[in-house]
Amino acid sequence: MKEYSFSDLRTKRVINIIDGRELGHLCDIVFTCTGRIMYFVAPGKKSLFKSNAENIYIPWRNILKVGEDVILVELSQANPVMCQNADDIPPEL
Repeated sequence: MKEYSFSDLRTKRVINIIDGRELGHLCDIVFTCTGRIMYFVAPGKKSLFKSNAENIYIPWRNILKVGEDVILVELSQANPVMCQNADDIPPEL
């Protein structure tokens, strides 16, 4: 099993296999107090009418594959977790 640092992961594009949409590059990782990875965080798209974008929180179980240059995820259109800040993250999906 290959090991990756956050520096390695943040250079890879995140692709949603459901719709083929590129979500950008990782900007953060959310851990529990025991060190378990909960979410990868990708920046949301900024809109003309919003000054700040909502982050996309990708649950660990939705990460399908970490490849050489991409991270494949599976997020249904109805269930991307989008929050303004970490306080808004649901405890467990």
